[in-house]
This record gives sequence, C-alpha cells and structure tokens, in this order.
Amino acid sequence: METKDIRTPGVQPLEEMSDFFNTRAGHYNTVHLGHVGGMESKQIIASFLPGHTKTVIDFGIGTGLELEGIFERFPHVEVTGLDIAENMLQLLRETYSDKNIHLHCTNYFEVDFGIELYDAAISVMTLHHYTHEVKAGLYKRIRNCIKPKGVYIECDYMLSECEHENAREMEDFYFSEYERLKNEQGLTDDRQYHYDTPCTVKHQIKMLLEAGFTDVVEVWRRENTVILMAGT
Repeated sequence: METKDIRTPGVQPLEEMSDFFNTRAGHYNTVHLGHVGGMESKQIIASFLPGHTKTVIDFGIGTGLELEGIFERFPHVEVTGLDIAENMLQLLRETYSDKNIHLHCTNYFEVDFGIELYDAAISVMTLHHYTHEVKAGLYKRIRNCIKPKGVYIECDYMLSECEHENAREMEDFYFSEYERLKNEQGLTDDRQYHYDTPCTVKHQIKMLLEAGFTDVVEVWRRENTVILMAGT
C-alpha cells in the first residue's frame, strides 16, 4: 500500500541532533564563520574570562572555534568539553593535540558536572535548540559547577529587542512551529532534533537569574548573535 507523505511541501525532515552535526562536521567551521559575528564572536569570549581562570567547561564544544582565543590568553588552561558529535570532536583533537583538553562525546543534559569544579563555563551557539524548561534545569546545574567568583558565558543566537520590536512574538512562533513540524512528521519527544528556537535576550537573562546567577549582562552583540555574561 502506498504511504501518503503528510509533510509540508518544501520543509526538510527534522534530523536528530547528533546526526545533523556529525554529517556536517567537515564544513562546520566554514559555515559558522560565515554567520553574523563570525570569528570575532568566538575570539572575544576569552576577554570575558576571569584573570584567574585555570579550568573551563565548554558545553557543545564542537570543533572548538572559541578555543583559539582562550588558549592565546590562557595557554595552560584545562578545558573539559562536552558534545554529542564525535566527528566534530575528532577535528578538535587534531587541532589542539598539544593542549590540556578532556573531551566527552555525550549529551550534556545527561552528565553530572560536579559542584564548584570550574572557574568558568561557556556555551557557544548550542542552546538555541532547546525548550525553556530544559534550559532552566541545565542553567541551575551549570551554576552549581562553577566556583565562587566564576562566570558563565553564553554566546548564542538570540532575538534582540534592539533588532525586533516583536521579539517575544517571534520566540513564541519558533517554538510553536517546532512543535507543529514534529507532529506533522510523526516525531516523538524522547529525542532531540535540530531546529532553531531562539529566545529573546530578556528571556535568556531572566532564566539565568532564576537559576541563581548574578549580574547577568549583555556584553557583546552583532544583530542576533549575542554574548551574555553571568556571575556566581
């Protein structure tokens, strides 16, 4: 019997997150550096790290574009990196084989980060794929793994109120559209799929404050690429 295709015409099927990034590992750097903010958004992250930084945990480390600036400022820093795409981690290993890096191919939502182990935590272009509830829980765990006087730095795709008068409406649309596509394609909620669901900058700051961070501020922006810094 012929199966009817109920997907919306012109809409590509959603891919599982790990499959999406493993498949694109080879040209990930080229694509990402072509985004608004480019390499500047990666290199400038190092300037926001505390001067005493010796340990960093990087969520969704991928190919490690942000590490160039970090190792330039802190040559001996110890980096723990988490990512679901082994192909991307392999490229990172080849680039920084001489550095003190501990890489784990894992879902960072399923890992124990410990308590007050790191001077800084960072995430770069990774958390705009998840729901508010999922991110809120992660932020609390990130807060707990950072030492006193440490920082969390998030560089991501956000909907800036400076760029969009209807930023919150856009946020709601992206999330509703994601749910619509999952339902239309018969996908279940027990897996993670690649789809952009950016939040507004104000909403991001609110979630971080509610997770226990202090002094959450926007420190850099190029259109919808935004960097937030949160203290402990």
